[in-house]
Amino acid sequence: MNKISIKNMDGTMEEVDLVNAFKINDINKNFVILSKGESAGEGVSKIYISEYVESEPGVYSLVGIKDDQVWEKVKQAMKQIVES
Repeated sequence: MNKISIKNMDGTMEEVDLVNAFKINDINKNFVILSKGESAGEGVSKIYISEYVESEPGVYSLVGIKDDQVWEKVKQAMKQIVES
């Protein structure tokens, strides 16, 4: 699994596992699925899903998903990833 570095809200850097990245073309947004190696119980790993944007060339920022319609599209895309 690829490792990437993310900058936390407090300015600290953290290395995480990049599980997957995908684009939803009809809304022209990019998303990542990340893991910090945390357990969600019963042998399942906790994952994080976020939109990402290029804030400057080669530098990306994570953006929380607040819109319910966007979240539904993300869930549909993740379902397609799992089924493929």
